[in-house]
Amino acid sequence: MTPARPPRNSVSSRVEAEIERMISARRLRPGDRLPSERALAEKLGASRTALREAIGRLAARGRVEVRKTGLVVAQPDARVWAQETIAAPLAPLLALHQDYGHDVMEIRLALEGTAAAQAALRADAAAKARIRDALGVMNPSEAPDDPAAEARNDAAFHLSIAEASDNAVLYQVMHSLFGLLESSISESRDKLYQEPRMAEALYRQHLALCDAIAAGDPQAARAASDAHLNFVASTIRQIDEDLARKARASAARAAGLTAESSKP
Repeated sequence: MTPARPPRNSVSSRVEAEIERMISARRLRPGDRLPSERALAEKLGASRTALREAIGRLAARGRVEVRKTGLVVAQPDARVWAQETIAAPLAPLLALHQDYGHDVMEIRLALEGTAAAQAALRADAAAKARIRDALGVMNPSEAPDDPAAEARNDAAFHLSIAEASDNAVLYQVMHSLFGLLESSISESRDKLYQEPRMAEALYRQHLALCDAIAAGDPQAARAASDAHLNFVASTIRQIDEDLARKARASAARAAGLTAESSKP
């Protein structure tokens, strides 16, 4: 008896993975050519049909581009790149370990100061108007009493600044970070928006950032962005510590380790 051939879709999936490994191993850059279809089929031990299916999926994912002159490595689409390299691998970690949210804040601090400075230099009147509009819905006197909506409005404001930086990759990376934060379950993030005085403080910080961009002052914009994110990071860390302390106290009471728990 001859061994059964593996299903063609499994062969094409293997070939798809092999071509991706080839791109990485050879350190091919966008525009670099891959071997011919015949050479790839021979090298990977696959039929032309299975190879073409694999190439089709790679092309749909933005990894390769089929040209008249042959197969080349594609210029990565910023959105696909950000999703596959940032959001997808980190989402499970952030869902299980909320401390990764602090790491996200560190990266925001590194990126958003640059975005703010570039927006101050590059934003036209329309972009500045979009930033101002995004700020308008965050006014505590008008915003709904809805922490989740306030968090989304906050993200939209910062993304409007990233968009005004005219850097598509930066925008998509930041979009992925906010998507991670929004999809994670974070009690501390919700509590950040529940204190009325906190809403006022955040609004004043956002207003200072908006004004610096509108004035075309990159140094002031970067400083305002850094001050705001440092405030948010330290506040969330304090909230997390308070929540952890309450959890420890509750566990101690449940185990009968406190004087209060021993009362009749």
